[in-house]
Amino acid sequence: MTLSAALSAMRRGVPVLVHDDYSREDEVDYVIHASFVDTDRVYEMRTLAGGLICYAMPLAAGRLLGLRYAHELFASVPELAPLAGRRLGYGDHPAFSVWVNSLKVKTGIRDRDRALTIRELDRVASLVYSGRVIEARRLFVEGFAVPGHVPVLLGKRLGERRGHTELSLHLAMLAGMTPSTVIVEMLGRGEALSVEEARRISRDKGYPLVEGSEIIDEVERLGEDLYCRYNLCKS
Repeated sequence: MTLSAALSAMRRGVPVLVHDDYSREDEVDYVIHASFVDTDRVYEMRTLAGGLICYAMPLAAGRLLGLRYAHELFASVPELAPLAGRRLGYGDHPAFSVWVNSLKVKTGIRDRDRALTIRELDRVASLVYSGRVIEARRLFVEGFAVPGHVPVLLGKRLGERRGHTELSLHLAMLAGMTPSTVIVEMLGRGEALSVEEARRISRDKGYPLVEGSEIIDEVERLGEDLYCRYNLCKS
């Protein structure tokens, strides 16, 4: 029932609150499909949620654009390689790739600017999923600058990694939408926002709260068919 409400909200551009797992980060992220992001949504992300506003796409799509994980890039710099090999307590390498700005923005950090950069990234991703990879690469190379104010995350399959990056992308796919999402951690004072407080916000705002395990179970039920819809079968 909760997953059904989350999928319906995703399709309508309503944010979804996703709790990963009590044994992992034990955090709730504000998640929305990138195509619905506008200035007001970015303002809400930074004031209601408060964490880092990130754009996510599947690793396979990022590879087609020439993207690599940030830890891979830093590992190629001798002075930074020792730092790139370290991991935090939850165990995974972070999903960060590059940080970008659209060339259409003014400074990059303003709500309007970040919304524009996110929508331009969604345009690039949509071209990739429609098979127009050369056009997508051209738009990406000619339309963005690095470093910028929107971090790009590259998501793996849920069998490889089960972070909010992956959960949000699979939620989009389950909703029948392109895997192109924006996620931001929900924070309290000094700590992650508790699941109990996230439930209050869920009730007050009408944003469904879904457990990561519900997303994982449905993805495992559908299997390879889910990925084939987006030309990700072999990724």
